[in-house]
Amino acid sequence: MKEPAGPQTHKVSIPAGTSTPGCESNNACYTPASITINAGDTVTWNNADTAAHTVTGGSPADGPSGVFDSSLVMAGADYAFTFNDKGSYKYFCMVHPWMTGSVTVN
Repeated sequence: MKEPAGPQTHKVSIPAGTSTPGCESNNACYTPASITINAGDTVTWNNADTAAHTVTGGSPADGPSGVFDSSLVMAGADYAFTFNDKGSYKYFCMVHPWMTGSVTVN
């Protein structure tokens, strides 16, 4: 099967109920929690929760990396970021630090 030509857009959901602890126990705070894409692809996060969240590059332990930051993504809203450089990018929610995910860029 041939891969589609050109950059792709990949979707990640912020599921309902993630504003309270518990989703981290089964790695379901962002769905999928880990995604692998190609350089030049875009990831769009959709907030399906009723609370506002962030998609912030970095980790709760080390803080923001400065690579990307959505600011507050309100309920029902989207945030998109295009990854142009290969590497591994961890991210988290600054409001709810138990929420973590990662993007690997080939």
